[in-house]
Amino acid sequence: MVPLEIRPVGAAEVDDFRRADLRGFGVAPAAPGGPRTWTEAELDRTRAAIEDGEIVGTSRAYSFELTLPGGGVVPAAAVSWVAVIPTHRRRGVLTRMIEALHADARAREEPVAVLTASEGAIYGRFGYGVAAWRLGVEADRARVRFRDEVRAGRLRMIDAAEAAEVLPAVYDRLRRARAGAVSRPATWWPEEYFARVRTDQAVFFVVHEDTSGAADGFVAYEITGGWDGGLPDRRLRVFDLQAAAPGVRAALWRYVFGVDLVASVAGDDLPVDEPLRHLVTDPRRVRVRYVNDGLWLAPLDPRALLAARRYAPRADRLVVEVHQPDGARARLAVEGEDRDAACVPTTEEADLSCSAAALGAVALGGNRWSELAQAGTVAARDGRTLARADAMFASSPAAASTSWF
Repeated sequence: MVPLEIRPVGAAEVDDFRRADLRGFGVAPAAPGGPRTWTEAELDRTRAAIEDGEIVGTSRAYSFELTLPGGGVVPAAAVSWVAVIPTHRRRGVLTRMIEALHADARAREEPVAVLTASEGAIYGRFGYGVAAWRLGVEADRARVRFRDEVRAGRLRMIDAAEAAEVLPAVYDRLRRARAGAVSRPATWWPEEYFARVRTDQAVFFVVHEDTSGAADGFVAYEITGGWDGGLPDRRLRVFDLQAAAPGVRAALWRYVFGVDLVASVAGDDLPVDEPLRHLVTDPRRVRVRYVNDGLWLAPLDPRALLAARRYAPRADRLVVEVHQPDGARARLAVEGEDRDAACVPTTEEADLSCSAAALGAVALGGNRWSELAQAGTVAARDGRTLARADAMFASSPAAASTSWF
């Protein structure tokens, strides 16, 4: 058997790397032309699996920031482009690439790795837990009525060129308000966001400005479909909605449902605490299409992760034992409140015991310790300990990552 090599790719190998990724996902070859800022970024963080000179597996990480409860941020390895071509599956290729990515992240002192998964059953064995969930909704536009008029500022429809100037700065200000939000590097926007604006697609951007004229929110959406017997059978899909305040979010939703010649309105990758159903007179008209895994998180350095976030207002202390996929164990004393936190190794008896994946699931407050205990993935000293842990790790607003990478 030809030995497998795991290494970064060079600039001359980018096209082969991209081709292998597309083959792994079973999608058509990329169209020529267009921006390649995301494809060509941070090639030193790629980890390709190469057999006899051929790329048979792809993986890479990007240098992100992750927002934690309390508004602080930590460096994070954003794992992406993970694929193995069909002829080489079930051979341990994925395991070796993930191990290489994690080793690189630890060398860079990144306490967490994060990803969005194409399949929900893959990453638990590598220490990833679902840290934030995502929501998809849909409604018949004609049947939705809003309860209150919203007058928070003004709305402007802008073209892609102006959006490229305005949206990144607005998003960067807002991402620190919600645990689970990740940075969007300058290399991400041209290829991953604005490249979808083509002449054959109806994609629109609307920015909300406060009374001083400063942008404090935006919505990006596409309209698909056509006409049926003289009536519009078109669907408006919101793929990015960001707002600095509840009134701004309400104004953007009201705008979306006011767009003419549209039969239905949908929203994807929304936070699970999306307030839309509370804004309308009949919440049944806002149908939930899905609630599923959004952001997966692997705590590569549990001590650094737990020390960096903030906790519930009342100070508390818990001893947590974490089991890593490689069999290593860490017992940590976590002391925290809303203004300060500490996490140090200890030999004390554990209050809670869990896998790295389970810790990843509760780290941002996106799941409760007691939920995982009921599922058998957390062991606790007693029910009172679980109640204390739930209160200590709670986070508001709900953890969410509305980005893709």
